[in-house]
Amino acid sequence: MAQSKIRRLKTGAALSTLIFSAALIVAPAAWADAKVFAFDIPAENAAKALNDFSVQAKVQLLFPYDVAARSVASAVKGDLTREAALAQLLLNTNLEVASQTDTTISLRVKESRETTTADPVTEVIVTGTHIRGGNPTSPVHLIARKDIQQSGYSQVGDLVRSLPENFAGGQNPGVIGAGLTNSTNANASNASTVNLRGLGTDATLVLLNGHRLSADSFFQGADISGIPLAAIQRMEIVPDGASALYGSDAVAGVVNFILRRDFDGAEVSARVGAATQGGGTERTYSALGGLTRGDWYILGNYEYSKQDGITAGERDFTADASPVTTLWQPQTRNSLFVSGGKDFTDKVSLTFDTLVSERDTRTVTQAVKSSYIGYNAIYTPAYSAAATLKIVLPHDLNLRLVAGGSGSRNKNEIEIPAYAYAYQTRYRNDGQYVETILDGSLAHTPAGDVKFAAGLGYRREGFQQGASMDVDRNVSSLFAEALVPLIAPSANRAGLHEFEISVAGRAENYSDIGSSTNPKIGIRYVPFTDLTLRGSWGTSFKAPSFSQLYGSADLYLYPASAVGYNGPSADATAMLAYGGNKDLKPERSTSWTLGAEYMPREIPSLKLSVTYFDIDYKDRVVQPVSYLVAALTDPIYAPFIDTLPSASAQAAAITASDSFSNYSGVPYDPAGVLAIIHDNFQNATAQTAKGFDVSYRQSFDLGGGTLSAFANATTLTLKQQTIPTLPVVELSGTIFNAPDFKARAGMSWSEKRLIVTAIANYVGSETDTVVSPPQEVGSWTTVDANVSYRFGDQHPFTVTLAASNLFDRDPPRALSPSISYEGVYFDSTRSSIVGRFVSVTLSKSW
Repeated sequence: MAQSKIRRLKTGAALSTLIFSAALIVAPAAWADAKVFAFDIPAENAAKALNDFSVQAKVQLLFPYDVAARSVASAVKGDLTREAALAQLLLNTNLEVASQTDTTISLRVKESRETTTADPVTEVIVTGTHIRGGNPTSPVHLIARKDIQQSGYSQVGDLVRSLPENFAGGQNPGVIGAGLTNSTNANASNASTVNLRGLGTDATLVLLNGHRLSADSFFQGADISGIPLAAIQRMEIVPDGASALYGSDAVAGVVNFILRRDFDGAEVSARVGAATQGGGTERTYSALGGLTRGDWYILGNYEYSKQDGITAGERDFTADASPVTTLWQPQTRNSLFVSGGKDFTDKVSLTFDTLVSERDTRTVTQAVKSSYIGYNAIYTPAYSAAATLKIVLPHDLNLRLVAGGSGSRNKNEIEIPAYAYAYQTRYRNDGQYVETILDGSLAHTPAGDVKFAAGLGYRREGFQQGASMDVDRNVSSLFAEALVPLIAPSANRAGLHEFEISVAGRAENYSDIGSSTNPKIGIRYVPFTDLTLRGSWGTSFKAPSFSQLYGSADLYLYPASAVGYNGPSADATAMLAYGGNKDLKPERSTSWTLGAEYMPREIPSLKLSVTYFDIDYKDRVVQPVSYLVAALTDPIYAPFIDTLPSASAQAAAITASDSFSNYSGVPYDPAGVLAIIHDNFQNATAQTAKGFDVSYRQSFDLGGGTLSAFANATTLTLKQQTIPTLPVVELSGTIFNAPDFKARAGMSWSEKRLIVTAIANYVGSETDTVVSPPQEVGSWTTVDANVSYRFGDQHPFTVTLAASNLFDRDPPRALSPSISYEGVYFDSTRSSIVGRFVSVTLSKSW
């Protein structure tokens, strides 16, 4: 990469459960020339030696860190070419050169058979620390481009929703009827969002190339649907509280989408697919082009995608629903990504990233018991832009100056012809930020350099809802981080191979809700070269969203049967009070993790990982009535319900509301109102999330190719206590909440031209607590498969045939009702109505 002449990102031991780890150190020049450099590298841990080589040779070096850390490199001293010095360093290691350009050298594990699918950059850990060469002590799950290509998915949201640590509920396509209007599972804009640990889409911080993305629509989770999958180099996931590093929103963790940069050439692809049960036809076209020329580069990617919807009439198991009701939202999307960089000198460089997208969707809704059909059209343009100026200073210091912004607009049009009703709502979310970060070495000790990073930041966030709400806030921040090695790597010291600690802290001041300071500490202990132990503890902070604080106070009238009433009166109704709460307090959490990775030297391809996580969430902003369809029958909701309200109490509720809408199907009659349900946002007393992440990965030589196997699983116990007088309720493993067990495992066999992949997805059974008595809902297992064949070597043409849900498994039946989607008897947050989806992808590279 041309911009990388001044950047060195030396990464540490792998904390990933999905792929191999690598370190990234940047400082390039030309490899092809015969220029001689002065080297002075002692015989030491190979990972450290390769980091030293990158600095002394002034070249970007990408390598699997964990493999290198298990061996000792030969000493290199004297005036040598890069090629000669690197060859000498690698003599006693299991690494070899995989590829090289004028600016970058990539290493890989030596293989007995050649495979064209090997990704030389298998783990580059950046997310989770601001320190160059820092080793994050929190778990870092990494998904490489190879894994993305073999997944068979064409949309980034589909890939994220498949991950065991992520909950597919919230604001995501296909989420329907999940608790009536409870916004935890209300996809207002057909967005795709990340929902780590099931703590909510607004509790995960989403980054694009390390830069914060703004929220989307009313519910304000960051929308990732506009990120073109073809442009993603890797995904880095930190499923651990990270406010000490990144500030607000990083309660459940951080997801960082790293887009491709070092690309010289062109690549086009076309994908066509459809659901075999009908509907859902998809067309996706992508074009990628890049130029790398000496001290500059530029890359662009355009992607167009159109997917048809699926209606209830196209599925046998929704025969009781209105056949015109949209169950899977149609969508048309355009995305354009452009990035570039320029090295002005060997000490000053500039990079930029820009992403613009738009999506358009239209849905139809009809409740069987009502006489009207509702139409909804949503249009959402979005953008993200950032620039980074990097300056190399004396004494191994680096300065980064970052400026950027992101935003989205939502136009939501609702029409109900039977009532001559038409309504349009517009939302605007945007944010701008500037940040400066200084990092380098504080001191040199016998155990290694004490490294640090410190910075200042400022950002503005804004939200607008039509003409009724236009608010913003300003946030200033101060943060610092230090990495202190206590025991230097040594292959000859059993039980004390390596030990280091990290300390971080961030203070933020908000213009509307006050200030917050969050610390984090971590340890990384390597008793033997094969085993790495780590742990972290820290606090996190989340400001209430604008919609939670300032959203309009709305009042709705529904049929009482929709909220749990099963009495004789067919015209009985209930009022639902819903909306913002200006008295909300910030959310706070304490989290800690313990983990281990095992990678035996005798089996370099094997990696086993386990992590225990514990998140204690206080003052969590929730809607207290989790299941509106059981509001009048479940005694746990009694503190939030006024039973048989008087006409004057109803009039007061209407007066206090910004709007009053009648969705009952009958004229409003105070005498027919059985209850007022108070479901506006409130600070819950406590919410906890605990569990394990487990992963396995290994590759073998088999039948003239390589067989790669992986397995990832997450167990989760999610509990909530709304107010002190109410009992603690377990949410995980219950309908419309995160599953208590989710797993994904698969195998891929590859040789020079052919790749065959099979992946199994499992979501554990759950309890439908909404119906009485509670009922068990079965588990859901699906299998994905794809076959890819490459024609040609220099400018290959590739054909890929993929099938999701290969055996066409229907969702498990659940009987919980919904007024808007009556007859839809399944949990759309854990299973999909799409069924078997078959696609063909054609791609060509130059």
